[in-house]
Amino acid sequence: MFSVNKRMLRMKFHYFLYLGGVASIVGFSPTIAKQMGYSPMLVGYLYTYLSILSFLIKPLTGFIVDKFRVKRIMFLAFVLTCGLTAFALNFIQKLPTENAAVLSCNTTTVLDVCSNIGGKLSECDTSLFKFLKNNSESITCQLICQPNKSFRDEICKSWSMDYCIPQNNMDTNNTFEHFNVSLSQIIKDQIENNFGFEVKSVQFKENQVLFPTCLKPVSTRCEIDCSNDVIMKLATMTKLEGSILDLHQFWEYFIVMSLFWIGQAITWSLQDPICFDLLGARLEDFGKQRCWGSISWGLFSILGGALVDYFSVSDIHKNYSPIYYLCLIIVMSDFVVAYKIKITETIGSKNTLSDVFKLLTNVNIVIFFVWIILMGICTSMVWNYLFWYMEDLTQKYHSEQQLWIKTLQGSAIGIQCIGGEMPFLFFSGWIIKRIGHTQCMALGLFTFAIRFYLYSIITNPIWILPVEFTNGITFGLCHAVLMEYSRIVAPASAVTTVVGFSGALFEGVGISLGGLIGGFFYEKIGGVSTFKLFSGGSFLMGILHVLFIVFSKTNVNGRSTIN
Repeated sequence: MFSVNKRMLRMKFHYFLYLGGVASIVGFSPTIAKQMGYSPMLVGYLYTYLSILSFLIKPLTGFIVDKFRVKRIMFLAFVLTCGLTAFALNFIQKLPTENAAVLSCNTTTVLDVCSNIGGKLSECDTSLFKFLKNNSESITCQLICQPNKSFRDEICKSWSMDYCIPQNNMDTNNTFEHFNVSLSQIIKDQIENNFGFEVKSVQFKENQVLFPTCLKPVSTRCEIDCSNDVIMKLATMTKLEGSILDLHQFWEYFIVMSLFWIGQAITWSLQDPICFDLLGARLEDFGKQRCWGSISWGLFSILGGALVDYFSVSDIHKNYSPIYYLCLIIVMSDFVVAYKIKITETIGSKNTLSDVFKLLTNVNIVIFFVWIILMGICTSMVWNYLFWYMEDLTQKYHSEQQLWIKTLQGSAIGIQCIGGEMPFLFFSGWIIKRIGHTQCMALGLFTFAIRFYLYSIITNPIWILPVEFTNGITFGLCHAVLMEYSRIVAPASAVTTVVGFSGALFEGVGISLGGLIGGFFYEKIGGVSTFKLFSGGSFLMGILHVLFIVFSKTNVNGRSTIN
């Protein structure tokens, strides 16, 4: 018979509810930002900032609760903050956009909807053209074009003078602003590097021209409204008259995400030390409590992805409102549970900072901190760019899966958590006792090398799902190592500070560097090459860590010998 530890029951419920509540928000936040109009590079900068913010907040939180008796009130206040700010994201507007195209008339008339040169049109996402290959429906567009005398004069000659208003009409400059066009097959201009559609017919007022042509080439820029979602997506570009910093939409998103991240940072900094306080001397049971968070993270990620797909009327533009409401309800329920958790306040000490700084004189602990940063960099690639990569693979190789891509992404998180993290967290105490902390650290780096390499050779996003079982080692086991080792080496007067500092290194330094480096390479060399680069880097760092273990003269708790 299994016995239930009633003392830890509320802590298990907290992990289950809190992590389940924020799971979908954290998991889908990069693709939410993408849909709101932010570029990969800008998302990388944003997550770098958020990680640095977390780096500053976590040790500061630890220092405050180690000096003052405010652990309970801070814990409850920022659990509440997470739920409210996540829900507030539902009301943040997208960046202003325009749907621009260039109407060109020559031997054929073509509507160019994107271009990889010049910056006058949106950058082409070639993977989206797969959605149009088997399209049997007619595509119609309404065009509002810029007044252009040379364009107007040529159209008058080539299409018929009937379209021209007499010269004494004062509205001549706007004569050809409004068109209705019908489009046919895709044309790719290899020279200009544009992507466009041949115009089958043009209607201007009551007149219609089939397959219009011109005696000499002319063109004009237009705003478009088309019946096809893919064309509208291709033609959509962020409309900036100045800097993005001048947009209120950006600052609203920036402030709400900052508050959400602060709430997360403080909650994460306090929940594990609270759990350690409740466990007392049984630190090896930490994973058995924390695994309930992994279970809920996986379950609610799958549920969140399914809800987004179910309530989305378009394959291209997803409706994320369900996960905002889900987060609010679940986190509010967690607040009720957290209110009843018995929280032990820390007795203040005057030597908190000096005790922490003494740790930095130990080379073994410095290596441990370096390992935390490396794991943060690698984890950042999964957290920030895996979903982006899955969408890229879907659009490029398997467009038929676009309809349920959010369900697929939610399933990936489900496998990461339930199939990977949960069992490794549950048995982490047993594994660490058998092979030691430092060996587990090296295992995490080598597993990341394998994981990233597998990403780089996969073309069907479905095959990413079995790869996600490796998350049990790269996050589940390694998170237990990070928390347990931090708790072991921490001075009694600064437990929360050291645990918070370790978490800050992971997220504030590691995740931020990973977001910045990953965003740069993802935009410059693409997802496949970026994951290959990170695979090689992880393998190299794993080798160096093994060499340190072999040649180190002192044992870094290799067999859990530190007491």
